[in-house]
Amino acid sequence: MRTLKFSDVVYGVAQLAGLDRDNLPSHFFKQVRDLGEQRLRIAWETEYWPETMKVSSATVTTASDISSMAYPSDAGEIIEVFSKNPKATTIGKSLDFVLHDDGSDSDTNSGRTVVVYTTTSPLFMEYRKVCPELKGDITTAQLEVGDQLYYSGNFWEAKTVRSAGNHQPNSSDTTNWKKIAIPKIFEHYLIRGVYADYLRANGQSELAMAEDRTAESMLTLEADKLYRQQGQVRRVSVASY
Repeated sequence: MRTLKFSDVVYGVAQLAGLDRDNLPSHFFKQVRDLGEQRLRIAWETEYWPETMKVSSATVTTASDISSMAYPSDAGEIIEVFSKNPKATTIGKSLDFVLHDDGSDSDTNSGRTVVVYTTTSPLFMEYRKVCPELKGDITTAQLEVGDQLYYSGNFWEAKTVRSAGNHQPNSSDTTNWKKIAIPKIFEHYLIRGVYADYLRANGQSELAMAEDRTAESMLTLEADKLYRQQGQVRRVSVASY
């Protein structure tokens, strides 16, 4: 997947705002980061972007006549359940399913299950991955597992405890760091969308509305590339009652 550097979003918003990208106010990065996280979620969940989707096999377990599968830990929304791997064949059936949540407090989907009406195993779930959070900042403090760092224009998540010091994560150090990957296709939407929110925060509502429309046109263009130009139109599932 082609990914963007978040620094390009920061600099893009700065240019639109008429700010010197080399002398940005200290609060500006955090403002763009926080607004960018909100905009990223909108872009992420708007369409069936291949960059945000995943297919995985899952074991069906049956207890008390109820068949279910564990909810994938990295799943946001379950889109479809198939009898066969949809990446390998088109003859698999789309199966009915019901989502169940026992109310457990978890950030890894523990306690959530996908109930199905077959004992066939395995089945294949197509789902949208959970949208990444953008929380990192430049820091030399100790990082616990799961903490984020902003370094060299990207966000990084610590996979192990990192002692205080000059953190320098890189993509080859997969033991200690995970890069927060943001699809490149969202770059122009994020720049324009964050700029719209920046204007709105500064009381320029009318200009913000115009930038909102520009931002939406960026997503529409990417959707056109996906559906019309590349022909990636999803099969419509019809539920019968």
